[in-house]
Amino acid sequence: MQKSRVLAKLREGKPVLCTKTNFNEPAIVEMVGLIGFDCLWICQEHLWTNDETLANMVRAARITGMDTLVRIGKAGYSSAIRPMEMGVKGIMVPHVLSVEEAKAWVRATRFFPIGRRGIDGVNADADWGLMNFKDYLKFSNEETFLAFQIEDPEILPYLEDVAQIPGLDILFVGIADMSQGLGFPGDIDRPEIWDVLKKVGEVARKYGKFAGAPGVSPEWTRKLLDMGYLFISNGADIIYLRDAFLKLREDYEKLGFSFNYT
Repeated sequence: MQKSRVLAKLREGKPVLCTKTNFNEPAIVEMVGLIGFDCLWICQEHLWTNDETLANMVRAARITGMDTLVRIGKAGYSSAIRPMEMGVKGIMVPHVLSVEEAKAWVRATRFFPIGRRGIDGVNADADWGLMNFKDYLKFSNEETFLAFQIEDPEILPYLEDVAQIPGLDILFVGIADMSQGLGFPGDIDRPEIWDVLKKVGEVARKYGKFAGAPGVSPEWTRKLLDMGYLFISNGADIIYLRDAFLKLREDYEKLGFSFNYT
């Protein structure tokens, strides 16, 4: 019965830094866990991890005690349930656009008395069937977290209604898509974005939820922490690898090496 490291810290009022992987490689997952991160973000909205590889990535994280968060592809009920039964500790639903949709995802991912998630009880999240059945249902509800991405202006008028739903843990602001929805794609440092961040932070605190957002930079993150945000995501392996190779190319071009690129 592996408890959620993320929830333990959030419940103690401590900040959590989550980082992201774009590569379907369990070895990278294990390395990030050994470095000591609390959570690794795996994306199935924009990326293409198959179920077998995803299960191995989650297993690599579990070995180190690190949580995994899967942003689902919203392909249906099983897009959330399969990762959960692999042992994923967090499910993130992108582009939540209505209170009805929010309630439907809670119902799909929480057991009674909160929801009506389908029961199997013999997979990784139940210690391969070694957990007592009722303990498993209670443990799953208490030690997995559900995050909704607030990244569209359409949901803002209903934010308080969403935040009051039992079984929801994190309101996570998607600043890039929010900037697009507000009519200025990519201009994430505009006052309108900070107004949204402020509103989400206030609503989360009011209803006992946690607020999350991309960290962008240490300075940006400090502002978020001052606003009460505790779940921060920043960094990605693909960015670090790209930047390292670009720096290597730059250094060696100065020595007279040539590179074929456009």
